[in-house]
Amino acid sequence: MELKLKNGQYQRGEYQGLAEVNEIEELLQRINMKLMVHRGSFIPLPDYGSRLYLLSRAKPSYRQIAARKYVLEALADETELVLETLELIDKPKGEVLLYLSFTYRGKYTVDLETEI
Repeated sequence: MELKLKNGQYQRGEYQGLAEVNEIEELLQRINMKLMVHRGSFIPLPDYGSRLYLLSRAKPSYRQIAARKYVLEALADETELVLETLELIDKPKGEVLLYLSFTYRGKYTVDLETEI
């Protein structure tokens, strides 16, 4: 079991201890962290993180392809995870919503929605 994080802070559990997450919650937490950290910004692990922050520089016609490339690159070490669908939705003020659907260990469907 891993400890539960929210916005980079450990979360309290029952009885004032730290909250733990189950296998799927841990996976979602791990995926989200890898996608949100800028690749190269964590010096001990220069290949940790993603380049999704570069999407705003890509031509609109190339964003879907670039997003897929960046997600797969960031999650390359998650060998039991298969990206099934990826959808980008542009929001006002230049924000982008990223919807991802994965198959985990060939039997679980894992969905993630995040703003980039």
